[in-house]
Amino acid sequence: MTPQAEEISELLKKCVQCGSCILICPIYRATKEEQFSPRGKLYYLKLKDAFPEKFDAELDKEYAKTIFTCTMCGRCVEICSSETQLTEIFKEERKESVEQFPKLLTIAENVEEEKNVYGLDNEMRTESWTMELYDDFPDIDDRIYEEGKTAETIFFVGCLMSYRSRHTNVLRAILKVLEYLGEDYILLGGEEFCCGHPLDLIGKTNEANKLREHNTSIFTKIGAKTIITDCPGCLEALLEHHHIDPSVRVLHVTEFFDEKIDSVPNKLDITLKYHDPCELFRNDGVTEAPRSLMRKIGINIVEMEPSCCGGGGMLRVTDEKLANKIMEDRIIKEKLKEEDTCVVTCCPSCLEQFEQNEITTSDIAEYLVKALNL
Repeated sequence: MTPQAEEISELLKKCVQCGSCILICPIYRATKEEQFSPRGKLYYLKLKDAFPEKFDAELDKEYAKTIFTCTMCGRCVEICSSETQLTEIFKEERKESVEQFPKLLTIAENVEEEKNVYGLDNEMRTESWTMELYDDFPDIDDRIYEEGKTAETIFFVGCLMSYRSRHTNVLRAILKVLEYLGEDYILLGGEEFCCGHPLDLIGKTNEANKLREHNTSIFTKIGAKTIITDCPGCLEALLEHHHIDPSVRVLHVTEFFDEKIDSVPNKLDITLKYHDPCELFRNDGVTEAPRSLMRKIGINIVEMEPSCCGGGGMLRVTDEKLANKIMEDRIIKEKLKEEDTCVVTCCPSCLEQFEQNEITTSDIAEYLVKALNL
């Protein structure tokens, strides 16, 4: 038995099969099939460990589906009385099961070859959106990293925000605030490689670490004191896996702006429902900064149940229909369409998931620029 297998075996023993995780699991709520609940996954895993000879190709395929039918939202870990690290178990098990999903393998190949999840030219990572912003930032090319350039702050944009046009306006807002604050910041351009988080989610950790070695080497060359990002997945990878010098602060943009901004000239006085991104508040521990920033700019926050939107864990790739069903359940529970309420969040993946289900959604930064009259 490998060290990883032994560790998983010990973790499995901690589960007392109480079932507390079932009713709060967004997958179970949407499917009503216990096989896909956290407890069901563990039961399946125990069977696999006890009777490996029984797992033929058909059962392996079914097991793979079970393990990947998960948003990795972490609610099961949060509620588990025996403190079983369920999502870590599921990530480890995905290493053996990812071969069953051609779409996920394509993403892995894209990252290996082009250093981003879309398989697009990585030299266009920054240019793909900065070309839309020249009217606002005519000197923006001067902010892109070249050998020898240094800066106080690195803005790590991430794959999703770099290549998907919906986020150009969010990036415009973030840059406007950075300029307003007079920050000495830098964009990494083609030297920004994928943070590796998507690869972690599909069990390709070794491949992810190679990307991180490159990113960390660039961070060191720049000599920045702070690294910021708007993507909770990138934030998790930067905090947990990049082995960045401990003296360098790694922050979500809401944390950074909340520290820098005490008041605004134009309080908005609007009411919005706030969606907590699962990765941001459960994995990264960022809960107060987004709320503090929203209060400062005049957003009256309506809290929603801290539940997943369906956009995490690569579920949109493996089962988009189920991901949308989870979102539909959230829409119904929170009466988002009945009340015609606008949602605010601070995660590009969550934002897309809401908008694809016809819910008006914005990033906090898009309201911040209004409050600052930028």
